Amino acid sequence: MITFPRYLDRSSKPVVRLVGLGNAGVNLADRITMGTGLPLDVVAVNSDLQSLSSSVAPGKVALGPLTTRGLGAGGDPEIGYDAAKESATEIEEALAGADIVFLCAGLGGGTASGAAGMVAGLVKQTGALLIAVVTSPFAFEGRRRSAQAAAALREIGSQADAVVHFENDRMAELTAPRAGVAETFSACDEILGGCVGALVRLIAAPGPLAVGLPDLLTVLNSGRGDCLFGTGGSKGENRAHEALEAALRSPLLDRGALLDEAGSLLVHISGPPGLSFAEVGAIMQEVSRQAAEATLLHLGVSTSADPATPVIVTLLGKCGSVPAPVSAPVPIRPARAEPHPVPEEVVRQEEFVSAPEAPTARQAVPDSAPVPQRIQKPTPKAPATKIKQETLQFEPVARGRFEKIEPTIVGGEDLDVPTFLRLNKKGENR
Repeated sequence: MITFPRYLDRSSKPVVRLVGLGNAGVNLADRITMGTGLPLDVVAVNSDLQSLSSSVAPGKVALGPLTTRGLGAGGDPEIGYDAAKESATEIEEALAGADIVFLCAGLGGGTASGAAGMVAGLVKQTGALLIAVVTSPFAFEGRRRSAQAAAALREIGSQADAVVHFENDRMAELTAPRAGVAETFSACDEILGGCVGALVRLIAAPGPLAVGLPDLLTVLNSGRGDCLFGTGGSKGENRAHEALEAALRSPLLDRGALLDEAGSLLVHISGPPGLSFAEVGAIMQEVSRQAAEATLLHLGVSTSADPATPVIVTLLGKCGSVPAPVSAPVPIRPARAEPHPVPEEVVRQEEFVSAPEAPTARQAVPDSAPVPQRIQKPTPKAPATKIKQETLQFEPVARGRFEKIEPTIVGGEDLDVPTFLRLNKKGENR
């Protein structure tokens, strides 16, 4: 018998649980609890009792009361790990019955960086689908926090089904440069809350064109670059255009310029019962125009029973995963074999005996008939050429002061001429 995970059962609504881990995770859990009406259970998990006591999340888990004494991990991931190990039973009880778990945490500190890996492992033991939504620290927080965040991100990635990773430095672009600290962190929490809310709507909201979990996991797991995310809503007359424009204004999309770097892009459109097909088509046409030609688009549409619901457009993808454009293979024509040139001397030296005429049907060719053989004539030797040694031509040497003196002639020879010249002349006379 084949058994499927619980979160693939469409006969009933899946139980979605959000776990806020650490200070940043608890703040996000509070924002989602107060600001959205999403159908999910929220649990705050932290080693800082002061943070837990002020949280409005319905469920709370205090990590490591003996390890930390309620004072937090102090930025040490090892203390955060020990605290999670001490409270492993309480964490398992908080996760029981969940079909889909969103683990939200701000990495770089002690509690979230140290406990995230263990919490992710406990979620997978329950058989639930795990989607991690995490952030990296600001650059000015130091190299050590960045290194701790990178190590925790690798550990979460080995456990989670999908990881949505945001960088605080990029999300800070949501506010003005001189904005207050509280305003900047509030903007970061808002975009994280919007991401979680969009993912919950993708999974749980009914609609004529639902997004399957395989599509969602394909988009979240494609590529290893930065996360692309943007969401926007509008209720005006031109609500479709305004909602898409608000989603593209997200700094995580670089005003839409990063759409052409996504290999897979998920587009989810939610709205009231009167959401028209023309509005959906207009949104998708504009997204297709800005995305790359090879980008694979996943579309999801959901509607609400409330007529006052705004049109919300959500874009989700990953950078650095654009595949090569798909094109028909071009057949390669094999190159024609060029005949090897025959050396000229071989052509001169070799002659072939003309083959006899082929026998007709009335003539029989005996088995012992000789096969024409190639006859090679010996190459005649070229006559030996006699080598003649050339004689150096010496210019006559002037006699100088002896020019007016009569030459010494003995036996018809001029003794004033050098001997080798006189002998040479004799050889020529012979």
